[in-house]
Amino acid sequence: MADVIEPKETASGSHLGAENKPVQVKWNRSVFYNATILGLCSFAAPGLWGAMNSLGAGGGQSPYLVNTGNALTFCLMVVSCWFTSGIIRYIGIKGALFVGTIGYAPYSAGLYLNNRYGVEWLVIVGAAFCGISAGIFWAAEAAIAIAYPEPRNRGRMVAYWLTWTRIGQILGGAVNLGLNADRSGAGKVSYTVYIIFIALQASGTLVALFLNRPSQVQRRNGTPVELTIFDNPWQEIKATTKTFFTRKFLFIVLWIGQGVYSEAVFFTYNALWFSVRARALGSFLSGIVAVICGNLLGLWLDVTRLDPSGSPD
Repeated sequence: MADVIEPKETASGSHLGAENKPVQVKWNRSVFYNATILGLCSFAAPGLWGAMNSLGAGGGQSPYLVNTGNALTFCLMVVSCWFTSGIIRYIGIKGALFVGTIGYAPYSAGLYLNNRYGVEWLVIVGAAFCGISAGIFWAAEAAIAIAYPEPRNRGRMVAYWLTWTRIGQILGGAVNLGLNADRSGAGKVSYTVYIIFIALQASGTLVALFLNRPSQVQRRNGTPVELTIFDNPWQEIKATTKTFFTRKFLFIVLWIGQGVYSEAVFFTYNALWFSVRARALGSFLSGIVAVICGNLLGLWLDVTRLDPSGSPD
């Protein structure tokens, strides 16, 4: 995996090899600017994907085809994420973010054709594209969100980035609710929803081009962003594979499982037992709750010392 290399600190808190002096930051080179670009990509890609899936069955009448597509998406996501660090070695973190946004619009296009014309094959093909690109996207954006901010601001910047993801879900839920507010029975959502989503998700690919490379980012304290992969791809794959069997990773497998459990169960339950209007309302409200809780958690992580030794950040 790509290592995030921070400058070492002395006992006095100064960075070895860096003057650690405040600098005048250009707005288009700032951490906040890059967090915003990353957030906009998250808004357009996984944010709107979440809005569609929180409807249940991707907005369709029956959950079974979409569940098959989602199963394929998540399986391929594991594989592509596994290889992402090796991919970044050749195309860089900016290129990985760009590639990671490409597969979401084809998935929405598959849902659109299935909703309007009953075409099924593009749902599966789109899910495959989405899974391959999404694994690269999640690995790349997590590295950016952690590496670009100063350590003391990481919690807030991560919360800010994830807020954009939920804004995508909120906006998508609002569109869903507005177009389906009068539909109190079971069934599928209006196909107009997907046209809006396809356009927004395609724009996320262009937004990714505005991200700064790590060497271009300017932190307020003057320290550089270090996000470099020196190993060859095969070494990266071996290091990633070893990580899967470390004690720390195995301890969080159950937490990872419960975090994505809703993709398979809750959304299917929504599709089978709730009206179109109720599903649209749930898609809208779940994003609002996630934004509030995520930002409160980010603030808490930055102001609370979780290390029992009391060592500084």
